[in-house]
Amino acid sequence: MKKKIVKQLMAGTMATTMAVTMLAGCGDSKSEDGSDAAAESTTEDNSDKPDTWIADRTITVQAYVDDIGNTLPTDFNNTATMKKITELTGIKLDVKYTPGDSDAKVMASQLASGTIPDVIVSYLDDSTRPEFPLLLKAAQEDMFADVSEYMKNSEVYSKYYEEGYLPDDTYENIVFRSDLDGVYLWQMNIDEIDRSLEYNADEEYVGGMYIQSSIAEDLGIDPRTINTQDQLYDLLVQIKEGGYKDDNGNDVYPLGPKYWGGSADALDFVTAGLRWGVSDNYNLDDDGNVKHIAETDYVYDQINYVRTLLDEGLMNPEFFTMDSTRAEEVSKNHNSAIIADVHNYEEIVYGSDEWVPLGPINDIQGDNKEVVHGKSKRGCMAISSEAENPEEIFQFFDWLSTPEGQIIAQYGAEGVSYDMVDGKPVLKDEVVEKLNAGDTDYLINEVGAGFGGTGNYFFEFVLTNKNNIDNFGETRPGASSGESAYARSVQIAEEYPVEKKLVPGLDATAYMSADELADVKTQMDLLNWDETFVQACFAESDEQVKSIVESFRAQLKSAGIERFEDYVKGIYEENPEAVTFYK
Repeated sequence: MKKKIVKQLMAGTMATTMAVTMLAGCGDSKSEDGSDAAAESTTEDNSDKPDTWIADRTITVQAYVDDIGNTLPTDFNNTATMKKITELTGIKLDVKYTPGDSDAKVMASQLASGTIPDVIVSYLDDSTRPEFPLLLKAAQEDMFADVSEYMKNSEVYSKYYEEGYLPDDTYENIVFRSDLDGVYLWQMNIDEIDRSLEYNADEEYVGGMYIQSSIAEDLGIDPRTINTQDQLYDLLVQIKEGGYKDDNGNDVYPLGPKYWGGSADALDFVTAGLRWGVSDNYNLDDDGNVKHIAETDYVYDQINYVRTLLDEGLMNPEFFTMDSTRAEEVSKNHNSAIIADVHNYEEIVYGSDEWVPLGPINDIQGDNKEVVHGKSKRGCMAISSEAENPEEIFQFFDWLSTPEGQIIAQYGAEGVSYDMVDGKPVLKDEVVEKLNAGDTDYLINEVGAGFGGTGNYFFEFVLTNKNNIDNFGETRPGASSGESAYARSVQIAEEYPVEKKLVPGLDATAYMSADELADVKTQMDLLNWDETFVQACFAESDEQVKSIVESFRAQLKSAGIERFEDYVKGIYEENPEAVTFYK
């Protein structure tokens, strides 16, 4: 792949050289003042440009991220933020988003047709995400440019080569893969400093279950004391017997779906104590062997708990399937006494005092500490192998992650949306007011900055080497103003602190991408445990539950899961910190 890119660059250089030579050979190529007009037409004069200047060009970006698509400015390049960026770098952006059944399906379709523009950005929390096989295949098929030389010589991204800077999964499985001869895709949003074990209320996302404050008060319970599966069950029964009504006079469901739509992953909070497969459905059994939860009898504990909640009307029957619009609606009209998953930086929570965190439920170790794995990371970027001057594209995104680029991307243009006070950015009163009022139209279309995800999410998504506390004196724009729209978010984090515990390693499925397991992965990708689990939860009888589980076990065995489990066991025995296993 590297040779192909080098050839393209050499071809472009040769063509430019030939053009200059041919023009120079023309005897009448002088302007009226006697200067060489041909030289002027082929050489950009940047002498009057700032040191940050890159090129006078537009970079086209295809985003496979719905949060970006939902917050794109009407006129991206006419926002105050983008005008400042263009003034400093010459770069304009054409950011595209294509709606579809899912971002991953849209990406698969466009990659298959070869219709990608200069740059793509995608969700990619880790190498186990469903997007990764698509991206890896595209990299292997020469669709992406090798940026390793640009990265080595860059101001910010060169840190990716420093030992220990990147999380292991990011380094080994995504950026510097041994089966690729360069760097073709890379993750973003890497923290400059690992603060994963620190608890800073100003920036903590307190996620999980939230209960209506009025119901908790009426029942006389402290939601923080609900820490076991039995206590949660008893609470749900109390809520059902309490006869509570929603805003439309309908009976509430004691437990509703997560705020963003029905999904099995909300059970991470609801049935935390019954989640034996802590490493993406895998863990070690008593004999030290790696097993999928479906291969153990632990699976029946979780299934039976959910079946009980459904049978007794304690859980919304659409808990797993409700679309995002309706899930948001049933939360806002209080049809759910408990939201299965939301966090303190959603307006429904910070906009009033109607919801407070519930739990958290103890995990299989018997504590309710939040498991962290070290540095966070989010998102992936790649440059098309067909893009013109890919070094300019990489240089732009590298500059965007410098302190100078980050302050503009997050706060906007100095003097317009913020001022510098004692070396730190301070939002103008008008902008703080807009934040407080939730005026996203102003934040997105007038200012155009990221504002920690509240504004133009593109700029929140594509940064890396982030260290807002040291660089800007606050965790997110406006957090230290004392009038932040998120004052209640911080208050919740202060009143409901979460202790953290470090469990190093990658989820077991991160190792499924090993070359020697390619055939196993192909078969495993055809299986969907979440769908099977939900099917079992709605089974008509215990016998049918067992039949569903046994059938899935047979499918796992047929797919070659034993080879995968033995492979992961070998890795774990060599280095216990390589895989996220804990009992």
